[in-house]
Amino acid sequence: DEETMTATSSTTAPKKGVAGSIDYDSWEKKASNLSKQLDDEEETEKKENASALGLDGKHARSHAEAEERAKAKDLKTTKKKLEAYTQREQGVVENLVGMLGPVDEDATSTTEEGKHQEVKYITRDLLGAGKRVVTICDTKGPGKLVLTQDLSNLESATPANKSLQPKSYKDDAENKEEMPAPTVHRGLIKLTLRNLHQCTVVIKCKIITGTVEVSHCKDVTILVEGDDATVVTVQADLCTNLDIQFHDSPSGKNVPLRVRDTTSGPTTTLFWGQDEDDRIYHAGVNNLRVATYRDGYIDMETSADYVKNGAKSVGNAAAEEVQFITSVVNGDLTTEKVLTAGETKGMKQGARALTERELKVLERKKSQIEEALDEKLKDMIQIKENPNGKNANKVKVASSEKSSDNEDGDVVEEVYASTTKEEIEAIVSSIEDQKAKGNEAFSSGEYAQAVLFYTMALDRAADLPDGTSVTETLSNKGSSSSKLEQLFPRHIVLSNRSACFLKLGHHEKALKDGTDAALLDPTYVKGMFRKGLALHAMGEYEEAIKSLASAQKLEPKNKQIKQALQFAEMRMTQEMRKRRQR
Repeated sequence: DEETMTATSSTTAPKKGVAGSIDYDSWEKKASNLSKQLDDEEETEKKENASALGLDGKHARSHAEAEERAKAKDLKTTKKKLEAYTQREQGVVENLVGMLGPVDEDATSTTEEGKHQEVKYITRDLLGAGKRVVTICDTKGPGKLVLTQDLSNLESATPANKSLQPKSYKDDAENKEEMPAPTVHRGLIKLTLRNLHQCTVVIKCKIITGTVEVSHCKDVTILVEGDDATVVTVQADLCTNLDIQFHDSPSGKNVPLRVRDTTSGPTTTLFWGQDEDDRIYHAGVNNLRVATYRDGYIDMETSADYVKNGAKSVGNAAAEEVQFITSVVNGDLTTEKVLTAGETKGMKQGARALTERELKVLERKKSQIEEALDEKLKDMIQIKENPNGKNANKVKVASSEKSSDNEDGDVVEEVYASTTKEEIEAIVSSIEDQKAKGNEAFSSGEYAQAVLFYTMALDRAADLPDGTSVTETLSNKGSSSSKLEQLFPRHIVLSNRSACFLKLGHHEKALKDGTDAALLDPTYVKGMFRKGLALHAMGEYEEAIKSLASAQKLEPKNKQIKQALQFAEMRMTQEMRKRRQR
């Protein structure tokens, strides 16, 4: 028994530690692991509960938070795009700093007598690889900086727009269309002159954009000379004593011609100032002089000063912000003030700034057009009287059918007199805007978006007073050989939307729009052509051949129509062979 007790006690005795006691380190390690395991399980449970309740941060807890997250995401995307654009822009800009020496702020503006006037020539060797935009800045003369003709040999390739690549369809005539090769332009892209003092800048090279920007310059002369020196627009801001001279330099719309029987280069046929787009924009410029020279002799000359020209501060806008234009008007250099958006009365001349003189010309042209239209409509419109003696809701204007009760045999068509000419013009303008947006979306390959804009244009066109006659024509399933006179050419919008549906694979919708376009104007070749393409895509080869043949009659030399017709005839032949084999 004593041995048994001894054995039992030896087996149940605790394990001795290093010093013959309990191993507390081992127990502490086990306790720590268990505690960590419990903490992990608790954290996992919290995350699962938060995810179930939508509190894990992955989803917004309110509409306001969702909007803030969307704004932050858009801001982050925009910032990335801006950084990429800035990086890409910096990759083509060559900054030439202090070429004639640093700018000494304490020095006087007058040229020191006897000081050597250094001449620096700017060639391709001074520009880094891929640099096509030159900025000359932060330097002081006296001296001369010459942008040599050598810079006209710089090449810039503009790649073709890949978004214009049409979508391919099986056996479609447009599948073999190839993208155009990149366009190669020669010369500098743009020139910027900033913070130059007491120097002369000579421009002898071609500038692709025709733009030179000048700012914060003092006692600077800019000479544009030679057949290659294409400068169309100069933008000068916050300068003093600026002299701009054009010596036999071409206009932006000049077409060079080579002298016959000689080895000389191209000659200028249109000089700067002879086109209305040749302009100098300036704001906050003291003592500006602009002159043109022909064969070494002065041709035209003028001076301008923003204070003397009447620039005044308005509201928060300082007088230095008032924009002026110096250009050739009626054979003389003239300086005019640019009108603000409020002063133009809603009149526009593209994206170009308007002066008071140009605004009057536009208003006069508009008035002449309206008077001519009123005079024309006076002879064409006849008001019908109803039995009550009041004007009927309809008037008659020229059309392809003769009226039996018209003794003079004038040809007439019905339009509603209840809609004024101004209302019709407003509706047509709205349709044109939607159509232009649709064309832009189509060019970018956004066909679904283009469909939306074209549909909005057609919906707006339904408000025109000729909507009833259009509906009646479209409800007629038969073909018509006569063109329906419309206040807006809906068949063009229908044809464009048909092209979008073809790109998107909605062939039935493309067929309907193409058919409607052909009904409204059977002479409109694109409507008939897209109707044929839709039938071809649907496997209706016999009907497709008829439509494509009609389109070919309208344009016999159109290669695209000819190729589509050949495809349809080939598919028709294959289909007939399959039927015979059955």
